[in-house]
Amino acid sequence: MPRQKTGLVFMMEFVQRYLDGGLSRLDFDLDFRDHLNKHYRKMEREAGELADCFAFYLAEEGCDVAQGLSDADHKKLIRKRFKEFKAAMEDGIL
Repeated sequence: MPRQKTGLVFMMEFVQRYLDGGLSRLDFDLDFRDHLNKHYRKMEREAGELADCFAFYLAEEGCDVAQGLSDADHKKLIRKRFKEFKAAMEDGIL
């Protein structure tokens, strides 16, 4: 039986799929919060600080402040926040 993805891996792949053009902004906006709510507890159990960091960069500093942005600016913002999250993760800050 294949191993189930971690919550964080699922969310990172979801964001990457949007950034790569596999999801429209509408699909991303409609599904991001739902997926985060569904996977957050699992993410928290797996790595609490990473879960908090992901929620901060992608939800609070990304989606929550993106209202009114053009589609291109929205994608730029999400790309920037995703890079910041991955940099924090790679730098061992967490």
